[in-house]
Amino acid sequence: MDWLGKVHIRRTKTIRFFESSSAILPCGGVILNEFDIVIKNAKISENTILDIGIKNGKIQKLGKLDDGLNTINAEGRFVLNGFVNSHCHLDKSNLLDRMGEGQFGKSLEENRRLLKEVKSTYSKKDIENRASIAIEKMLSKGVTAIRTQVDVDPTCGLVPLEALLEIKKKYEDRVLIEISAFPQEGVIGDEKNELIEKAIEKGANVVGGLPLVEDKSNQKKHLNNIFEIAKKYGKSLDIQIDESNDPRTSMLPELIKKTSEEKLFNRVNVTHAIALSRFPTKMALGYIDEMARLGMSVIVTPSANMITRFVEESDVWMRPSNSITRVTELCDKGIKVSLGTDNIRDVFYPFGNCSMIRELHMLISATRMTSKDHIEKAFEMATKNGAELLGLNYGIESGKDADLIITNSFSKIDILNNDEIVLCTIKNGVIQCIHESMLRRDN
Repeated sequence: MDWLGKVHIRRTKTIRFFESSSAILPCGGVILNEFDIVIKNAKISENTILDIGIKNGKIQKLGKLDDGLNTINAEGRFVLNGFVNSHCHLDKSNLLDRMGEGQFGKSLEENRRLLKEVKSTYSKKDIENRASIAIEKMLSKGVTAIRTQVDVDPTCGLVPLEALLEIKKKYEDRVLIEISAFPQEGVIGDEKNELIEKAIEKGANVVGGLPLVEDKSNQKKHLNNIFEIAKKYGKSLDIQIDESNDPRTSMLPELIKKTSEEKLFNRVNVTHAIALSRFPTKMALGYIDEMARLGMSVIVTPSANMITRFVEESDVWMRPSNSITRVTELCDKGIKVSLGTDNIRDVFYPFGNCSMIRELHMLISATRMTSKDHIEKAFEMATKNGAELLGLNYGIESGKDADLIITNSFSKIDILNNDEIVLCTIKNGVIQCIHESMLRRDN
């Protein structure tokens, strides 16, 4: 049993939920069940409650179904696809215990200098331990897929990448993990550039980018370098830009231009893009139209975005407080926006409990996404859109991946208002976590 009172289910354990419908024939044979798992009375939309039959890792049938080998009664609670944490930093997670009281609440640049000091003491075992804690919490919160940005730089070398490749293998049956090679200290210089290439060759799935850490004169070159690596290895790009709301420092226009020149359609993701929120509306909508034409996607990390601080200046454009990008306008233009927790109990964000529900609450509150349509879009950001970004076969319909969660609520509004409890997490048709209130062991 874990810290949330959940019981983690391993495939080797013989545990049944509620009832088992296997019958013994007189000759000693067993009537095989049509389904490995049946979720009874699952609410999948405001007006639809049905049963979900799961077999061989896929959703096989929806409707009124007989019991399966394992049967769970959702009792009319909402059942969603598993949450996708599209942006986090597992290698940095849970560094909080190493920090002193005077190291909190610093500016972004001060935090980056502190991180460099901390990283010099990294070991593979340390990273694996901290990342495992975060992943277990994510599973208990209903996360079934993760894209993690993993630092690759001269300070830590490939140690975080090697640790996360081991973690990815360790958890391959429980949660999908995609790794982005993240140049925390930039890519200008042969050593830095070569480290990103080595990371891709070792197994990183995506080329990351962070032009802000370069001198201003080298930020365009940063984009050039990572685009060349992405083209060389046939990878997609996930680039962190515009972590502040100062439009004068925005790299978004340059990134749009570069994506168009290189014709990397549907292969470039933008994380943060906060400065877009302070461009004049007409200009911002023009950029959004171009992003839609190029098939660019966006990831937002609401809690970390809101807490990020900058050095205070007497400047009408520069504010110490931060904001979130134009999420509603992006969604309305058909751009796929996904959601991530970003940092978890570390130098940049000392809070976080790995909950996507918490991030949804912050997102909806900060961007005033209070209409029914926008709340639906917000939940898609935490599930369907993230799955599409990672190439997963999501949806609650026959033939889709059986990555599902049973929430503790009967409406999406209640999911946001109630305690952040996920009653059951199913990944690839296998129960990973189930709340003890739903558990019965057969004698």
